[in-house]
Amino acid sequence: MKNKSTIARLLAEEDIFVVNKVMDTAYFNIKTRELGLPIWKDEISDDEVELMTCHEIGHALWTSMDMMNKSIDRKLNHSFVNILEDARIEKFVQSKYPGSVNLFKKGYKALAARDFFGIGDDDVNNLNLIDRINLYFKMMPGVKFSEKEDVFVNRATNLQTEDEVLNLAEDLYAFMKEEMEEEENKDATTDGNNSGEEGKNENDSSGNGNSNDDNVNDSNDGNEAGSDKSGEVNDGQDICNTDGNSDNNSGSTDPMGPISDEERIESKTDNALNEGLKSLADKNAVEISYARIPKVNSENYIVDYKTALSELKTHYDENSGDSNWVNYSLNEIKEFKNNSKKTVSYMVKEFEMKKSADQYARASTSKTGSLDMGSLHTYKYNEDLFKKITTLPGATNHGMVMILDWSGSMQENIKGTVEQLFQLVMFCRRTKIPFEVFAFTNGYYRKSYDDDGRLIKDDFNDTLKKTKYGEIVINHTTNLLNFFSSKMTLAEEEKMMHYVWMMAKRFSCSYEDWSITGMPITYPRRYVLSQTPLNDSIIIMMDFLSKYKKSTRVQKLNTIFLTDGASNSVLGVKSENRFGDDNIEPIYGETVMVDTVTNKKYKINNFTETLITICKDRISDMNMIGFFLAGRGRHGSIKENAWFHILNGSKITIAQAKATMKKEKVVAIESKGYDQYFILPGGNGLTIDNEGLDDELVGASKSKLKSAFAKSNKNRIQSRVLLNKFVKLVA
Repeated sequence: MKNKSTIARLLAEEDIFVVNKVMDTAYFNIKTRELGLPIWKDEISDDEVELMTCHEIGHALWTSMDMMNKSIDRKLNHSFVNILEDARIEKFVQSKYPGSVNLFKKGYKALAARDFFGIGDDDVNNLNLIDRINLYFKMMPGVKFSEKEDVFVNRATNLQTEDEVLNLAEDLYAFMKEEMEEEENKDATTDGNNSGEEGKNENDSSGNGNSNDDNVNDSNDGNEAGSDKSGEVNDGQDICNTDGNSDNNSGSTDPMGPISDEERIESKTDNALNEGLKSLADKNAVEISYARIPKVNSENYIVDYKTALSELKTHYDENSGDSNWVNYSLNEIKEFKNNSKKTVSYMVKEFEMKKSADQYARASTSKTGSLDMGSLHTYKYNEDLFKKITTLPGATNHGMVMILDWSGSMQENIKGTVEQLFQLVMFCRRTKIPFEVFAFTNGYYRKSYDDDGRLIKDDFNDTLKKTKYGEIVINHTTNLLNFFSSKMTLAEEEKMMHYVWMMAKRFSCSYEDWSITGMPITYPRRYVLSQTPLNDSIIIMMDFLSKYKKSTRVQKLNTIFLTDGASNSVLGVKSENRFGDDNIEPIYGETVMVDTVTNKKYKINNFTETLITICKDRISDMNMIGFFLAGRGRHGSIKENAWFHILNGSKITIAQAKATMKKEKVVAIESKGYDQYFILPGGNGLTIDNEGLDDELVGASKSKLKSAFAKSNKNRIQSRVLLNKFVKLVA
């Protein structure tokens, strides 16, 4: 759109969706709340676009569907209703938004200069009444009315309700028809008189013809209230865009038959303007689709950690039987945590030291204004006897939200990913950084039935019903499993680690000697690894992250997405089918995504990247970090063709990426919409290194021991890839 910020602010206050499409004229769909403007040719001016936008805002706010139906039922003339309704709603627009008055004036002046009203050099006062009313409310100068006509102009000026519009349209049409018939009868009578009578009647001022100016207002007296009110850019699709049944088609349109009333009582200016506006629309423009980000309540999609703990406990309690598997895995997780404590503690210490050093580096010293009594004896050589204080700038207060891919393709890497995740949770707990960990899935959902098998809950229809037209329909099967939270107690955290560990082990199908570990217990059905509703999850997280940042009062929020593949496609956009029923239209072709919170528009190149950009724009002071698990197989190596696609367009070569991955276990590349984007290995490449010094080093020299210790410590830190990168972000 070429609209200026004034229009954008007007629209931001209302529930209106603005689109630009390849079409003839502007429209406003009352049901879908969609304001459509053509894709204009370059020759159209800003004044004209702003005029049409303000005009359609009026219909959006004050024209109802009921009025359209009533107009059709009463078979009222389309142009009459349209012109009068436009006079009413534009009066309201200018009253509600005083700044729009000047926009209407400039816009109509620009259209008149193009002769879009089709009057050329003709005198406007030679036009019929409906055309003069139309031009009068469009601020055309010099429009005059007779005393009888002034009655209708005053009624039009004071229109308040839709019923008043319909009644006036009916009365005005009847008046013009009666005037026309009287004129025809007069002409017929005149034709029957002899030539002598014609001379007599020509100067008879008492006749009904009103041919002189005695009964015409020389000024707009009595109409000042309407002189600064503007009417309508009749776009042909405003309030009565029907199949033609809205007109009172009582006569024949056959060229060999009689001329109908509609052909004789028509609005020349209304028709001319419609055709003129069509000429400004660019019919050869590329068709654009629109997808609005819905305003969702994230709570409706989140399975909170207390619910998850309860469901997982029930599952494993009921299925443990005589198996030793639950106890064995509990000992595993305790051992894993104990082995990680030293390294995590070391990284916490490094984090605190680095944070403190940075604070002191930015510290400032100032005088307090109080004498330092202990320094008085140095007055001869010390000019500064006032006490000083050192001010430490407040360290940035961080928070973390991690969203984990809980899809089937994660199966072979899920155990290593969970190990990495546990390190991050332990670190945040130790440093008191607020955190939440979610796993996105569409496997948790299931419909609810009563005892007789009748459906009592149908989330799909509920979701579709609540979604507004033009908005992306969130898949009702999408859920976010809240596995970890800083609000958990330590006991709850340890239980959740145990449950998640058991699920990860079972998903990964790694070899175990069941005679030692016990018979494995299958995972809960609702926590199965499913598909990849990443895009739906990003939209849901937009709401959650905004609320979370506000509730925790963190200065900097670090949002981490960990995935191993592309997202499922979203369902599409809510629309209407040709029968007027709710429908979902797939998103394809050239599409613009609109954030309904910020009202910003984004051209889609990559769907997921665009959503990430919108999320970043919506929430201030937030790092968006992406981790991509690219490795496959036991060793977690990344294949050549995978590197080719990952690094496409990157400045890093495949050889450089491979060397970096071998050395550091992670490769940072240019953003894929994120602030930072990291490529991770898989398989053994994700395994946490808790190994200590080798027994062979017993009795080794001090320098060799020092080197071995440094290498061991480095391996421990580097193996904790997620934690290592997170620490560098928040320190």
